[in-house]
Amino acid sequence: MFDIKLYAQALAVIPQRYMLVNAMVARMRQLQGGAEPLVECENMPLFDIALKEIVEGKIAVKQIVEAPKATLTLKAEHLE
Repeated sequence: MFDIKLYAQALAVIPQRYMLVNAMVARMRQLQGGAEPLVECENMPLFDIALKEIVEGKIAVKQIVEAPKATLTLKAEHLE
């Protein structure tokens, strides 16, 4: 299980919990793939390393908002 204190501190940095978890998981995958940790992390689990990087400002999250897609409505008279 991850360090709940680190999680609470990370929530102060990224207040949307789903975005925080997505950022944490994305960073954990990078670490599993061989990326070097950006913080001191002697014998820490990957999720704590990711949280610590977020708390220390080593990881930034950029939210991309897409414009809503147009909706096409067809009526019977349009099909004739």
